[in-house]
Amino acid sequence: MIQALPIDKISKRADARVIDEATVAALADSIANVGLLNPIRVRVAGDGWEVIAGAHRFAAHQHLGLADIVADVVTDDDLHAELAMIDENLCRAELSPSDRARQTARRKAIYEELHPETVQHVAGGKARQETASDKLSFAAATAEATGRDARTVQRDAERGQKILPEVLDMIVGTKLDTGAYMDKLKSMPGSDQFKAAQRDLLHLRHLERQQAAKPKVKIADAPLNDEAAQERQVAALMSAWNKASAEARTEFMARIDTPVFDRSEAA
Repeated sequence: MIQALPIDKISKRADARVIDEATVAALADSIANVGLLNPIRVRVAGDGWEVIAGAHRFAAHQHLGLADIVADVVTDDDLHAELAMIDENLCRAELSPSDRARQTARRKAIYEELHPETVQHVAGGKARQETASDKLSFAAATAEATGRDARTVQRDAERGQKILPEVLDMIVGTKLDTGAYMDKLKSMPGSDQFKAAQRDLLHLRHLERQQAAKPKVKIADAPLNDEAAQERQVAALMSAWNKASAEARTEFMARIDTPVFDRSEAA
């Protein structure tokens, strides 16, 4: 049910992603100009409501100091609420590869708990076994919900399932946070994953320290245009004149008034 709710009665989920301030600022500008285009999704929590999807839109309203926000009030249980939150996260472009892997693996665990029959890999309602379900497989359902292809979904889920959570915590946001690096990690035993990530992070930091210690190469100033060059030359002449003695100035004036041989007329 869509309705306007008081912002001071709404709270974020404890497991919500960290808010990106740049995204909030951009949303605040949009909301101030055209209003909220898509209601946030909430469910009842105590004497208020909890944000299921739309944490950045909610934060933008708080940033603007607004009293109310339009929300779609639903009756999701814990698993469906978490699933909705994950789906919104997976639709966002700025997730790092390790964040996407973690979220996709968690979505798979929730989806298969809600629909255990889909673990038999039946997709699209076409049964390959007598006990098959008309529910989409995890990969197909996630692809449909997030706009990503099923093969990519399977790959992200596998990375999130096979790599230790603490190893994902180590590499998130670093130069090791890439699909190619995670594919190397996922083929290792857990203890080796931790050692490899720790070793490679130390190596990266060593390279960064070496790079920082290198002398900075001065980049030459851009060429001056004619007006700027003339102004600099005039300033240099004035500075030299002000520093010169009276005798030097007299001699300079005598020389400057003397005709100079014109080389262009030489045979």
